[in-house]
Amino acid sequence: MSLLFSLRERLCDLLGDLWFRLDRRHREIVRRNLAFAYGAEMDKDTRERLAREVFRQFVRFGLEILELLVLPLPVIRRKVLIVGEEHFRAALAQGRGLLVIGAHAGNWEYTVTGFGLKYEGVAVVARELTQPWLRPLARRLRERGGNVMINKQRGLKEIQSYLRQNRIVGIIIDQNTADDEGLLVNFFGQPARTTPVAALLARRRGVPVLPAFSRRLPDGRHLLAILPPLPLKKTPNPEADILTHLQEQSRAVEAWVRAAPAQWLWLHRRWKNQFPELYEGL
Repeated sequence: MSLLFSLRERLCDLLGDLWFRLDRRHREIVRRNLAFAYGAEMDKDTRERLAREVFRQFVRFGLEILELLVLPLPVIRRKVLIVGEEHFRAALAQGRGLLVIGAHAGNWEYTVTGFGLKYEGVAVVARELTQPWLRPLARRLRERGGNVMINKQRGLKEIQSYLRQNRIVGIIIDQNTADDEGLLVNFFGQPARTTPVAALLARRRGVPVLPAFSRRLPDGRHLLAILPPLPLKKTPNPEADILTHLQEQSRAVEAWVRAAPAQWLWLHRRWKNQFPELYEGL
C-alpha cells in the first residue's frame, strides 16, 4: 500500500469523523436506522462505531466520484474487479435482455462505469437531479464509460426498448418509494416500500433478473459481484408472483448489506413511508 493511499485513507477517516460530529440530522438518521434494522442483534456501542464508519465510507465515495470525472478511463478500468461474468453472458444468451438489480453499497457508480469499460454499455435507470446546473455533470459521470442514463421518472418505455435490443438495464432497488410506486417487502425484518419494476418485467416478459452489488476493497479497488439469476415461479396469480420475486430481490440486497454494513447508504430514510415516527424531529 503506497504512502499516498495511506494518507488519503487517514484523511477520509478524519473528514468522516468531523462530518459525523457536525451533522446531527444525518447522524441521527443513521443511528435510528441501525437500531431499527438490527435491534437486539447489535449492541449500542457496536452500532455507534458502525455509524461513524458509515460517514467515513461516504467521504471515500465523494472522493471517488471526483476520480470518475477526471481520471483517464484506462485507470478507472483497472480499479474495478468484476466476478460472475458467466452469469450475465448466460442470461443475455436467452435473447430477452437482462435486468440487473443493484444497491447503494460500496461505490455503485464506479463499478457500473468499470463494467461499461470492460464489457458493454449498460442502460442505467436513475433520477434526474433537481439542480439544473448539476444535471449535465451527473450525466457525464454516468455515461463516461459508455453507459447511457434512463430518466427514472419516465423510463418504462426506454427500459423495454433496451431489453428488446438484448441490452442490459440496471436498476437500484433499495430506496424508499412513494406508496403508489412500490410494494411492501421484508427488509431487515421490517416492511419497506420497494420498486417492483424488475419483478414486473420478469413476470410479464420473461426477462432474467440478476443481482449485482459493489464493495470497496481495502486496496482502493472496487469489486462488482454479479450473482446468478433470481428464480421466478409463474403461477395463475401474477400479483403474488411479482411480490415473491421482489422479496427475493430484497433478500439478496439485505444479505450483501449485512456482509459489509458500513458501505451501505444508511443516511437514507429507508422506512419513512411505513414508520414516519422513526424520523420525527429530523
